Amino acid sequence: MGKIIAIITLVVLLSIAGANADIVELPLAAEGEYASSETWTMDFDLGVTFLDISHVYIDWAGEITGEETMHAGVIDAQFVATLYELNPHDYFGRAYVQGGADMYPDPEPFGLQSPFNGQDWTMLLDGKASIEIWFGATSHPLDVISLSVPSGALDSATLVVEGNIIPEPATFFLLALGGLLFRNHLHKASNYNIIVSA
Repeated sequence: MGKIIAIITLVVLLSIAGANADIVELPLAAEGEYASSETWTMDFDLGVTFLDISHVYIDWAGEITGEETMHAGVIDAQFVATLYELNPHDYFGRAYVQGGADMYPDPEPFGLQSPFNGQDWTMLLDGKASIEIWFGATSHPLDVISLSVPSGALDSATLVVEGNIIPEPATFFLLALGGLLFRNHLHKASNYNIIVSA
């Protein structure tokens, strides 16, 4: 009976440790209306430390109204999300969503996951950084004259980080304790072996 309890304890602890190693989501309080060149910024701490990070993206939804111009017609506007180190304030990844021209003058809805274009996520391994969301026009020639100002709205935005999380000390302790109990049980069981000789 003790062996079964030790095995079950070890399996449960290993599954708990493995369950925390995939995806961390951080809902951003960035909802609202955005005028051209408006920004929203937040410092964050994900509360975990990563061994490595495979993907970082922003899951967002909202709408974009494009910009009418004199020489280029109606052009897209965009939301741009940028990740920065806390200190120094160097950027290490950007994600974009563009739209608004196809449905102008009505807003064009969007709902998608935009990957950040960074290649090196070492700045995010400690789970701490800063995120900025900016709204404005897409790049266009300087001689283009604007006849309207683009606008945008965010209904939701969530930062998503995929990687391998380093288990917290309490999890390590429970895994070690489960291993010791299992080892101790095997040791006791081996003392009860009876050798029969002819």
